[in-house]
Amino acid sequence: MSTLTISISDENLSFLQEWTKENGMTPESFFAAHVESLRRPKRRPLHPDVIRATGVIKFEGDPRESYLDHMEKKHS
Repeated sequence: MSTLTISISDENLSFLQEWTKENGMTPESFFAAHVESLRRPKRRPLHPDVIRATGVIKFEGDPRESYLDHMEKKHS
């Protein structure tokens, strides 16, 4: 196993330590889990049918603006 040293603000470190403790983790296991989640899609690629369907639906306009409009209507 290797060791990695990172720089993090005191405020973020305190938050990370508190959050991981509340969630039954350690900061080290938190980072290991997130690195693992980045590797997972490479080991299990999307089904070919999903890849073929990508881009089938064309979207006109700004997706962010559309999303914000939708959220405003939904929650008003």
